[in-house]
This record gives sequence, structure tokens and C-alpha cells, in this order.
Amino acid sequence: MKISIYIAAAANGLISNTRNVPDWLSPEYGAGMMAICQNYKAVIMGRVTYDILAPDYLPLTHEGTTVVLTNNEAARSDNSTVVFTKADPAEIVQLLTERGHTHAVIIGGTATISAFVKAGVVDDIYFVMEPVLFGSGLPLLKGVEAEVKLKLLEVKKLNDHTVQLHYEIVRPS
Repeated sequence: MKISIYIAAAANGLISNTRNVPDWLSPEYGAGMMAICQNYKAVIMGRVTYDILAPDYLPLTHEGTTVVLTNNEAARSDNSTVVFTKADPAEIVQLLTERGHTHAVIIGGTATISAFVKAGVVDDIYFVMEPVLFGSGLPLLKGVEAEVKLKLLEVKKLNDHTVQLHYEIVRPS
């Protein structure tokens, strides 16, 4: 299974402000996130990302699988695509494969992205660089000690101020 990350970042690399409010994101980021989610039909996110998006802005509403990482065993959703789990990345990859998915996208947040990068199952990353700087906020990765090499695949200008960088993760030989 191919795993991609699609994430917005401030120009200084943080993926959220301290307010945890996504009012700094461009419409182009939102359109791109929705498009990749609709294309892959398998979305992975953490509980905070889910709480920001649900119920009105979840990218999958009628088909596909939305995996939400949470320790809350009582979590429920009216959206039939949503699966709440505390499973590790390997188990989530297995779950999605068993459901017939061949490609999934992670759309946030730090703990989820870090877990999948640490597990070595991420294949590529789409960074949407937004024209803003945060004095503090959420980093892309936390607790990841490995050095991960990236190969630039594409640079795309999304609007007058926002660019998308697409990187492949280089596997050690």
C-alpha cells in the first residue's frame, strides 16, 4: 500500500498555530486536500484533525474509509466512512488493504504523521507552503529520531503566494 502525507505548513515549517484554528489556510490547500482524499478514498488523521473537520468538512462522506487515531474507545460518528482506532500504523495499513485500498493519505496531525514516519510506511509528502510565520505551534514531526531523506518530485504554484512541494521519501539502500 502506498501512503502519502498531504499537509499545509507555515513558511517556518509549523503545521498549526497555537490557536489550532485553520484560518491561515488558502482555498487552494483545501481544494487540494479534498481532491487527494476523494481520489484515494482512504484517509488517515488524528483525533484533533477530526474534531476540526467533523462533521461538515470531512473529505469522505459516503464511500471510502476515514481512519481516526484516538485512545477514546467510546468515540462514535454518524459518518459511515469513519473508523476510530488506537491501532499502530502496520495494523492500519492492514485494515485499509483488507478493505481494498491501495493508496491512503494522511492529512494530520503531528502525532499521526510522526507515528507513520517512524514506522517507515510513508512513501511521499505533499507540503503546501502557506505565506505565514508562527512564533509557536505544532511541528510536523515529534519524537522522530531518524534522518529522513527526501527527493523533490514537483513544485507547483497554487496561487500568488502559496506553493506545493511534492517529495518522495528516499529509502535507505
